[in-house]
Amino acid sequence: MISDFVPQILMGIKRVLNEITGLINDSTPEEKLHLHDRRVLVLLCDLIAECGSFQKQTVVQQPQENDRRRRRRNSGGQSAIGQKGVGYGHGSTRSRWDIERAVEERLAREEHLIWVLNALTAFIFCANPDFHDTDFIQLSDSAFSHMTPPVVKVVTESAIVALLEYHLNNDSVFDVSEHMELYQALLETAAAMSCVPELVPYLVKPPRPDSKSVAKELVPRFRDIMDSYPNSFKGHMGSPDFRLVDFIRRIDRYSEVIITAARQYESSLPSEQRIRTAVARPRVSVSESPLERVADEENATLERVDVGLLYAKVLKPYQVASHRFIGDYGKLVIPFTFKKEVRNINPFSPSLKERTKRIAKELASMPNTLPLNASNSIFVCVDEGRCDIIKVLISGPDDTPYQNGLFEFDVFFPNTYPFSPPKCAFLTTGTGNVRFNPNLYSDGKICLSILGTWEGRPEEKWNPYCSLLQVLISIQGLIFVKEPYFNEPGFEKYQGTEKGEDYSRRYNMQIEHATLSYAIRDQLRNGPDHFKDVIHRHFWLKRKAVIEQAQRWLAEMRKDFAESEKNAKRKDSINFETIYQPQQQERTIQALIDELNALPCPVDHLKTYEEDGAAKVLEAPPEV
Repeated sequence: MISDFVPQILMGIKRVLNEITGLINDSTPEEKLHLHDRRVLVLLCDLIAECGSFQKQTVVQQPQENDRRRRRRNSGGQSAIGQKGVGYGHGSTRSRWDIERAVEERLAREEHLIWVLNALTAFIFCANPDFHDTDFIQLSDSAFSHMTPPVVKVVTESAIVALLEYHLNNDSVFDVSEHMELYQALLETAAAMSCVPELVPYLVKPPRPDSKSVAKELVPRFRDIMDSYPNSFKGHMGSPDFRLVDFIRRIDRYSEVIITAARQYESSLPSEQRIRTAVARPRVSVSESPLERVADEENATLERVDVGLLYAKVLKPYQVASHRFIGDYGKLVIPFTFKKEVRNINPFSPSLKERTKRIAKELASMPNTLPLNASNSIFVCVDEGRCDIIKVLISGPDDTPYQNGLFEFDVFFPNTYPFSPPKCAFLTTGTGNVRFNPNLYSDGKICLSILGTWEGRPEEKWNPYCSLLQVLISIQGLIFVKEPYFNEPGFEKYQGTEKGEDYSRRYNMQIEHATLSYAIRDQLRNGPDHFKDVIHRHFWLKRKAVIEQAQRWLAEMRKDFAESEKNAKRKDSINFETIYQPQQQERTIQALIDELNALPCPVDHLKTYEEDGAAKVLEAPPEV
């Protein structure tokens, strides 16, 4: 079969490309022009489009895919996620998709792209440029005499800028660390382009109205994200991945080259022609947060301010935090489901060094990749000394019976991680009295294919290329759904029927009451200390929405109860006796409403609300 010869074919391609790169690198500017005349540069640019899965006719559309994925992730919608990997039994668990082969093919295509990018870099400047200083900008014109208008046209009409935009939108340290050679080749090529004055405008100016500047927005942001890794969870067990740290140093060098060239280019332009970019306001302390500025006028202010924007700004400092879970003598000082596993693993064992590095890289990615908005968010708290002990808080997405609730989980990484999935347990069970979902048991078990606790297709199960982020997103998107009743194996046959819809609606009423009682009221009263700041701020900002939610539930419950009294058959419906306890339930919900109305602002010192309003506080000033 042809597939049996793929490795030999790829080795042959690699050998040819290495020879071409060496030939180009040793060529004089005149010889490079001759190579251009022989269409070598055109061939390299075509290969970049092919290996990067960019077609020339659609190249301007591809970079938008990252933004679309990010919007879907933050939207809180369920339809975008799809119904895979959950615990309901229909469809075959067999698949013809070979995961290992798919990964090998992707890596082969990526390696091919790296070789072509190196050849293009050699053509523009030289192979493996050093860039230890910025003297390259002062190079004589003769060094780039081969970059004639026809050559510049070929480069600028290629897929290279779109490829840079696509990959530099990546905000996951873990994902970048898995593809360091590719990102180094991309940044080397961009730095080489920034040495050519005729190419710099294409790095500075966004290629489309809805895109971002590579040199002024994407490169600085990418550099800052990668620079955060060495200091992430500093003091945790083990040492950082020094190969990744060295890669970050090189990224800093390439970024400085690109940013310096962009500044030099724009210094010659009138101010009105410079690219204005929105930059994030530096993080402020809690006492200076916009939360204070709305406290004095509370409800009226929250009506004027976009609560979604305010939510993200107020909760961002707490989204990934650390807390002391391990006390003296290595003993847990907080309840933790996997305490036995914690006790049996020596975190400082040399055999677990790669496991620790992998976990640390995943955690470093989370401040930029976890969803954080008023409709659905995920918060992570890590032990101060051990990054394998984690607590997670997931907010119930809007338009589901879990809306506004906060659900806690324990997470632990086994010693076989990442070849085995993380261990996860559900804690918000009303001390074992409530089952919030067919996939969430009252004893804390989570039924999900990616965790290996449900029989799913191979592509839905855990593999070493998965991450904790995928597990958390799967829990939020596949379990906390709009109609959890149909997650029960066999119940999907009722979907779309009058009987099924009635059962689902009444099941949702039960779940929503449990959410109000245990995921909201209990969290307010007895929430864990390590999530205290998150819980208080979350419910203070969303108290109006929660009150409306509670009042809707009361009205629906009263209506349904009145109808059931007229129709005795409805009392035989599923879980009737647990749903209808009107007096007790009304007292519980009314007590919650009273507590929310009396909830104090979660800041210590209130400032006078500024005349320009909180909306101005949320604006990020443009940078010229």
